[in-house]
Amino acid sequence: MKKNYFVFVVMLLCTAFAFSQGTITGKILDGDLGGPLPGASVVVKGTTNGMAADFDGNFTITAPSNSGVLVVSYIGYITKEVSFSAVGNVGNITLMPDAEALEEVVIVASVAVDRKTPVAVSTIKAADIELKLGTQEFPEVLKSTPGVYATKSGGGFGDGRINLRGFDSENVAVMINGVPVNDMENGKVYWSNWAGLSDVTSSMQVQRGLGASKVAVPSIGGTINILSKTTDVEKG
Repeated sequence: MKKNYFVFVVMLLCTAFAFSQGTITGKILDGDLGGPLPGASVVVKGTTNGMAADFDGNFTITAPSNSGVLVVSYIGYITKEVSFSAVGNVGNITLMPDAEALEEVVIVASVAVDRKTPVAVSTIKAADIELKLGTQEFPEVLKSTPGVYATKSGGGFGDGRINLRGFDSENVAVMINGVPVNDMENGKVYWSNWAGLSDVTSSMQVQRGLGASKVAVPSIGGTINILSKTTDVEKG
């Protein structure tokens, strides 16, 4: 008799536990555009039970009880808490974009300021370029710059090369108005692609050593940033 009673109690507890948890489903949508938010995070508040929405914004999560709160979040959107009092489908959950997280970002091609920017930098103005260039290749203008070795290696147009603090062009970032021009495969710079660059250059900055370049990957030896003239610039 006691054995049967014990079995009955165990079965009752198992049944109660099974009914105390259930599956919650729903769909997460963009509050502005109405489209799904794939990868949105859904977590049962107070637990470590969570999952990510699928490509269509649908989710299925197991809740430890028939009532609770779902915490729904997505990068760039305001986190939302949704209460549920029964297992099943909670319907569509809309998340609104977070205006503070979506502030505009302005990217500019900046230059180092002498005695203010904490890097070893040399600036060559347009007048110096015009004075030194002559019949030389454009990179040879930098021959008198500290830490720079420039030469016309092949003899033909565009065969010039630059070494900065002993590093070849594969490890020197060359940029025009802050945009890298190194070859994507080997990091070299083909100066023959930039014929006439000396005519439109307002200044050049040579930064020796790693540090100031944010967008150029091979800037181990340093960075050469070439700034072009504006369209309305006048000589004089």
